[in-house]
Amino acid sequence: MDKLFQFQKKLVPDLLEVIEDRYQILKTIYLNEPIGRRALAEQLNWTERQMRSEIEFLDEQKLIKVTNKGMWVSEEGQHTVVSYPAILREISDLDGLETQLRQSLPIQDVKVVPGDADQSKEVKQLLGKAAAQMLANQIKNDSIVTVTGGSTMAAVADHMRPVQNFHPLFVPARGGLGDMYEYQASSICVQMAKQVNGSYRLLYVPDTVGEEIYSKMMEEPAVKDVLSLIEKADFVIHGIGDAMKMAKRRKASQEQIEHLKKNSAVGEAFGYYFDQDGKTIHQLNSIGMTKEHLTEDKTIITVAGGTSKCQVISAFFKWGPSDVLIIDEAMARHLLNQINQS
Repeated sequence: MDKLFQFQKKLVPDLLEVIEDRYQILKTIYLNEPIGRRALAEQLNWTERQMRSEIEFLDEQKLIKVTNKGMWVSEEGQHTVVSYPAILREISDLDGLETQLRQSLPIQDVKVVPGDADQSKEVKQLLGKAAAQMLANQIKNDSIVTVTGGSTMAAVADHMRPVQNFHPLFVPARGGLGDMYEYQASSICVQMAKQVNGSYRLLYVPDTVGEEIYSKMMEEPAVKDVLSLIEKADFVIHGIGDAMKMAKRRKASQEQIEHLKKNSAVGEAFGYYFDQDGKTIHQLNSIGMTKEHLTEDKTIITVAGGTSKCQVISAFFKWGPSDVLIIDEAMARHLLNQINQS
């Protein structure tokens, strides 16, 4: 099948793109049926003219039913929607990508999901599902899991499910950013615990604090208790961020932003900003997990995706450790290209 597909790609270079477009149309109809052509075009950001020819094709293939009330996916179309991800994994040779990365990077395991998270929201959900499954396969009843914030971690929380009779403990890696509550580590921590029938402890502190407040908070018994749990954590599951975007989210001063730009900061993780060589440019004065907590007795799971973060993930591996990497196809191919060029 792989040889045939490679041959077809030479004759029809945009074959995979056409397949992906038609799958997205089919899936969108399936999730919103009955749906009209105009509403479908708006959801996928297509013109009605572009959509018309694709709808005609899917109708001719008996994958959808077109009526005056809207469009439905046929039984055969439903089967296509369900089976496509596994087929895409095979034709994209994601297993091969995983093997090459496992052999080339200082990691124990890697999982690659199809697509580019920058191009499709569905890919971020696939990342979340893969990370949740990976954690479920390793977690134990008395496990302590430390989790960071961000939209990718929120996707992981969405896909967490109870594991046997295990009741792990979840703790946030850091305090809050002050806005976007659903993406804060504490909020995600609570959701994960509820999803798996576990428990949680929260860190009631801001993301960044001044020196005087920092010293006082570090003496608080509740803060000490959570920091002790972070230190004893069995698992750390985290995302990575773009340096400039994270600085703006944290409402960094113009002076701090200029410092990051001047020193070519590209990424952020655990409150550390680093450049493309993995050198720490700036560390936030914050309470929570630090680089020193990323010890060998913990399983560190890194989850990331999207073309826009390719430079960040490359820099992260020079900055800090990771045991398990869960990324999308776009990022996987970027990493392999860099490895092959070095």
